[in-house]
Amino acid sequence: MLGFAKPHLAVIALSMLLILVYSGGRYARAYLMKPLLDDVLVPAYSEIVEGNPVLISPGDFTAPISLATTGERPPGEVSRPPAEAEASRAQAITDSLRFILLAALGLAVLMPGVLYARLYLLARALGRVSIDIKNRLAAKLLRVPLDFHRGRHSGETLNRALSDAQSSENALKLVFGDFLQAGAMVLAGGITLFVISWQLTLVALVTAPVVVGTVAWFARKIRKSARRRQEQLGEVTQRLVDILSGIKVIKAFAGEALEERAFRRESERLFRRDMKVVRNRVASRSLVEFLTGATATIMLGLGAWLVVRGMWGITPGTVTAFATALATTYRPVKTLSRGWAKLSEALASAERFFEVLDMEAEVPDRADAVAISGVEAGIAFRNTSLRYDELYAVDHVNLDVPAGEVVAIVGRSGAGKTSLVDLLLRFHDPTEGAIEIDGRDLRDITRDSLLAQIAIVSQEPFLFDTSIAENIRYGRPKASDDEVREAARIARVDEFVSQLPDGYETEVGEFGLRLSGGQRQRITIARALLKDPAILVFDEATSALDTKTEQTLQDAIDALRGSRTLFLVAHRLSTIRRADRIVVMDRGRIVDQGTHDELMGRPGLYRDLANTSADESIDV
Repeated sequence: MLGFAKPHLAVIALSMLLILVYSGGRYARAYLMKPLLDDVLVPAYSEIVEGNPVLISPGDFTAPISLATTGERPPGEVSRPPAEAEASRAQAITDSLRFILLAALGLAVLMPGVLYARLYLLARALGRVSIDIKNRLAAKLLRVPLDFHRGRHSGETLNRALSDAQSSENALKLVFGDFLQAGAMVLAGGITLFVISWQLTLVALVTAPVVVGTVAWFARKIRKSARRRQEQLGEVTQRLVDILSGIKVIKAFAGEALEERAFRRESERLFRRDMKVVRNRVASRSLVEFLTGATATIMLGLGAWLVVRGMWGITPGTVTAFATALATTYRPVKTLSRGWAKLSEALASAERFFEVLDMEAEVPDRADAVAISGVEAGIAFRNTSLRYDELYAVDHVNLDVPAGEVVAIVGRSGAGKTSLVDLLLRFHDPTEGAIEIDGRDLRDITRDSLLAQIAIVSQEPFLFDTSIAENIRYGRPKASDDEVREAARIARVDEFVSQLPDGYETEVGEFGLRLSGGQRQRITIARALLKDPAILVFDEATSALDTKTEQTLQDAIDALRGSRTLFLVAHRLSTIRRADRIVVMDRGRIVDQGTHDELMGRPGLYRDLANTSADESIDV
């Protein structure tokens, strides 16, 4: 976590310097109690007891400081008469009071400015650190392999991105905020206490190991229980994500009560784990409070006893100043105790946060990788396999697709159709074999140039929470308005956009939920067409389209035939029957291929699928 602070060390160092100045000022005020009591209040009270009250007027504060203030007598000076001695003592008291008040006034003027500068500079530096952490996390989540996102619940990822990241930021705020200030205060307090009375300070330090040991012991327990709490928070977040994502299904099946009970169970588990953290935290604070309070009481009694016995040169001013400085020091000690408990909680979250940051990103481009600008010869799958643990999603596939061909990929659910397309997009690299474009392994092609030549329209249309025009333009950000509208026309987006009050500037809402499924899918098709790629993949893209719009899409596919390489992953026979070639997959393998008429003319999986297809009777 400290690595995030490295770019801002100069500002943080200046803030640390101001902390030392501020801490010194606070203890300087505590130290002023000693001369106030020994040089002003006690002598003045003695004069009153003797019938000679010290009368101080405003003019006394403008006169030069008398030599009597130093307590020294010039060489050769003889004893003074009683009246002159009384005047000298009164002048010494006045001079001491004036010095103390001027010093206190100077501190009162200086310290607010120092405090403001310290707090502002530290907040600015930590604010930049917070932005850096969020940017780093977003960049990592965008670059980790797709398997990471598919293998984790979205609620768990969301919890790490929000709660754990925020707690990690709090760790730095504790270190550079409470810890540094409290540490500087304790350091300055220790020096001040030694200056006041090193004997009393050594006695007070006897309890220090007990305080430190108590804090450290509870910190270990807090860190362990805090990690379990964060894990449970991820479960609660995931349950809430499931509710929001599946609210339509929940209501359709009257599952509100069931989901409410399930959420309550997870929340109660979170509450119990959180209370375990709280119990350790408050127990630590309470024990430290007892130890510091008991030590302060013992030191006050010891100081009073030493004054009465006249030992160690302890005066009433010494005891007062020591007690004031000790009380001032115990406040940051308690802050350190509380801060260490909070830091232990934050570090538990930081461990989970860094598990994400420390993950390996997608395999970087090879040093000799080249960029491509299109597909000239074609695409070849060479004994290509993709394996998850011991299961093959794609099992030794060999397939040659000439440039410009329209290839349909069909098969039952789980046959490996989408996995084959994912390999082409380099969402995964083959565990065995290779995929080549124009005879070059995909791993020898830069990822950016590869993806620039591919567009995909997926089964689940995803739209960003922005306008229709901007969602289409995502395929080519620099496209003109005319180009956006032309792509929209081909995908029949213009048919429903013309009925919207804001037209292409209509906001689609979160995930595009203000539009129907078919409308969302048309927009994603327009987005892919606008990109004008060399390879176009339709992964069940027509499942949400009506027959009329699908026919329009078929006309667009026919227009692209020969100039673009198209992959159609579909169940609907009407989508695939006009493909140049149909590839039939089963259990990750290619079991047959040919045109629609060829495959229908011989027994096999394709004819079985076609005969059981819901739209076979319509399209054949």
